[in-house]
Amino acid sequence: MNMRTKMWGGAIAAAVLVTGGSVYGISTVQGAPAGTPNNQTSQQKAVIGFAKAEQLALKEAQGVVESIELEGRAGSKRYEVEIEQANRDVDVLIDAYTGKTLKVRNDDDRDHDNRSVNSTTAGQNSGAKVIGAGAASAAAAKAATGTVTEVNLDRDDGELLYEVELQDGRTSTEVGVDAFTGKVVYVDADHDDDDDDYDGDND
Repeated sequence: MNMRTKMWGGAIAAAVLVTGGSVYGISTVQGAPAGTPNNQTSQQKAVIGFAKAEQLALKEAQGVVESIELEGRAGSKRYEVEIEQANRDVDVLIDAYTGKTLKVRNDDDRDHDNRSVNSTTAGQNSGAKVIGAGAASAAAAKAATGTVTEVNLDRDDGELLYEVELQDGRTSTEVGVDAFTGKVVYVDADHDDDDDDYDGDND
């Protein structure tokens, strides 16, 4: 009798342990997904892209897009779009996730404008048009790895180029894209680790 009681007691104890383990296991599995969707939503929340930001900014102000920069932290990013007009620059801030216009700011800097207008219209006088910052960012993304963070329209050695910056961990890459043909002219990668080692050797 004592032996049978002990056996039943052991079976009940084992059942409690198994049940308890199952309950604990279920609560653990069920508890994890509760926070997972929010994390996935945050991770999967995509920015609208440079091409869309350029398009939306040009609806606010006509002109030539000189630069676009992606600013801010994850979950709170914006595109700062600088548009060149005849007698001033216009800065347009676009929410990177919703595409909403956050601010339109006029910058009356005539000296800068005179220099910029001359550089950007040189090719347009012959009928050519710049491809746009969005197309330049797409071309650069095919030539180098990383996330595009900035696009600038600039003249380099007499050639009008889009200078596109990409970030990939500790590597910064600049890609030069011909402003009229979209051809990649150069790819210049800068590895932070290499810079640190180089600086250390010279100290």
